[in-house]
Amino acid sequence: MMTLRQVKSATLSMNSPVKTQNIHSETISYYDRGQGPPLVLIHGMFGDYLDWEPVLEPLATTHRVIAPDLPGFGNSSKPRRDYTAAFFVETLHELFRQLDIDQPILAGNSFGGQIAMFYALAHPENISKLILVNSGGFRYYSDEEQVSTAARFTQPILASFTPQIHAFLFGGVFTKQSETSVRYLAKQNTKLERPDYVDYTHALASNIKLSMASNLIHRLPQITCPTLLLWGESDLVLPVEQAKLALTKLPNAELKTIPGCGHAPQMDCPHLFLEALQEFLSR
Repeated sequence: MMTLRQVKSATLSMNSPVKTQNIHSETISYYDRGQGPPLVLIHGMFGDYLDWEPVLEPLATTHRVIAPDLPGFGNSSKPRRDYTAAFFVETLHELFRQLDIDQPILAGNSFGGQIAMFYALAHPENISKLILVNSGGFRYYSDEEQVSTAARFTQPILASFTPQIHAFLFGGVFTKQSETSVRYLAKQNTKLERPDYVDYTHALASNIKLSMASNLIHRLPQITCPTLLLWGESDLVLPVEQAKLALTKLPNAELKTIPGCGHAPQMDCPHLFLEALQEFLSR
């Protein structure tokens, strides 16, 4: 017989918006809350579902919000393998099937935007809209640049990161300090103590290579669903000029910029982010 404490713990677990699902041989952790049209939020490099933390609850008032930790990140499994576009697409497709998610609005920030585009290209019939938030995938990196970046982000180097390196590396994500930016840096530092940190750094090294090699500009004309390019104007990582180039290639797209926001506007300027997003979601 369960004790009162065990009953309370089980009840809290059932009511928690963070759940897990077995996908093939991996366990995927994901946030799932709200009712209405499904809205899937895909985080970027070094991220997890909490990269969307300030906007999760507001968006869940009008949509069913699903924000997975991609395999290799957050509390999802971190297999020792090559992380490929096909692997992410297959994982998401099976997750959507198991969760009965049909025709979702698919949103991705930074590296998550690249994954969202890969999914849209592989399964155009299965998404209703696409939202690319300061997305990667719109710049060609030479072989020399790819090799140089891979050498700076090998698994051993990533495994040797410190809070001081994190402060430098993530300093350009936000345009201003806030409670969210402080929590974000603290979250990154906490990862250093996790027992799966080495597996995580293996995933990072592989995914950084994938991101650098994935220039999707030439494939954008194939993405015909309504698409919103939503960009923080002060992004130091992926400048807004890249979004303007993508806009000329996407056949059914619009660009909205957010003044004074950086690479992750959903965290940096959540109120302005939600305002900019609202019209596109409500159509």
